[in-house]
Amino acid sequence: MSESTQLQTQQKPWPLGLFSGSTLKYFAAALMVCDHLHQMFFQEAIWLNMLGRVVAPIFLFMCAEGFHYTRNRKRYLLQLFIGYWAMNAANLALSIALPVENVMLINNIFGTMFISALYMLFWDIFTAGIKEKKAGKILGSIGLALLPVLSMAPVMLLMQGDGDVSRPVLFAVSFIPNLLMVEGGFAFVFLAVAFYALHKHHLLQMLPLAVISGLSFYTRLGTPDNIQWLMVFAAIPLLLYNGRRGRGGRFSKYFFYIFYPAHIYIMYLIAWALQR
Repeated sequence: MSESTQLQTQQKPWPLGLFSGSTLKYFAAALMVCDHLHQMFFQEAIWLNMLGRVVAPIFLFMCAEGFHYTRNRKRYLLQLFIGYWAMNAANLALSIALPVENVMLINNIFGTMFISALYMLFWDIFTAGIKEKKAGKILGSIGLALLPVLSMAPVMLLMQGDGDVSRPVLFAVSFIPNLLMVEGGFAFVFLAVAFYALHKHHLLQMLPLAVISGLSFYTRLGTPDNIQWLMVFAAIPLLLYNGRRGRGGRFSKYFFYIFYPAHIYIMYLIAWALQR
């Protein structure tokens, strides 16, 4: 049994704990399929899109849990970065070679998770620097926090006068992880880091989820696509999390890395075949 697994096994379950981390992943994966069915095939079936709103918060929560328990943070970050690059390359290749009408292949939550994990690392270094009163750690953490912000510069420089970015340029700069281009943007990154920072306070972890959901509802009030706020309902399965990894071993650990891109590309290829 690995050290991280031992830690999770020994941890006292939360009072409402019914679901392991594996169960949450599989539950979110099922709803993710619904969301991508809407994207690829049934764009009028808004209820499928609504079901998918809870998916991102669950996976961002599990990203925070994974970063907390991992024994090798460099490897964790590298895996997310490789996933980000691999999906961007596959998105670009498929979009050019096999275009599908009314479907833009831009799905890539790995970028959001990668930047989120960077800010989780920032949080640990910064708080340690404050506790230890070490200016070097504090300044180093601030430098780390600025990376995803400074990496927005190529995007901003390449923007045209009317505010648009051509599709080739968009793909090119999307290989540079930055807060402007990642899926969900700053809000999702903030949510993931808030989950991480409040790891010891499970009920309080739901507060940033409620705040972001409320802001989403308010800012899109009166628009036909005002459904992102429904992600607040992710609080229900998250409150039922028991703090344990669950069964499945390495399969469960790497399930998301494989299933996420695989099911998207299978659906995309089917959508391409159907339109021929």
